[in-house]
Amino acid sequence: MKKMLLLVCLCALLVPAAAFAQDPPKPEVKADKTDVTGVWDMLIETPQGQMNIVLTLKQEGEKLTGTQASPMGEIALEGTVVGAEVKYAVTIDMQGQQMTVAFGAKVEGDTMNGVYDFGGMGSGAWTAKKRPA
Repeated sequence: MKKMLLLVCLCALLVPAAAFAQDPPKPEVKADKTDVTGVWDMLIETPQGQMNIVLTLKQEGEKLTGTQASPMGEIALEGTVVGAEVKYAVTIDMQGQQMTVAFGAKVEGDTMNGVYDFGGMGSGAWTAKKRPA
């Protein structure tokens, strides 16, 4: 009986020790971060037809700045890049009234696909392709 009790006590001590001897969990490997810095050729779908725009973007961490150049001129933009999601806005002058146009997209390699909101007055789809560096 004493041998059995001794064996049970020994097992009770060894089982927790075996659990601590296991390798600790490995940290999750994160994919490369998205970097949208560069020049992008953008195509916007509008009720009046397609519009070509050139985006020049600079990303610093999650902060996004740059310009959006169209036949109507060049406009500064500010936004964010979180994961593969890009969001930015531009303010345009519509016959003396300021209007904010918000853009959102998902980045996949050297392409972006998204939607824009024209100050709550309409929306549409857009795509962009990054120019080679």
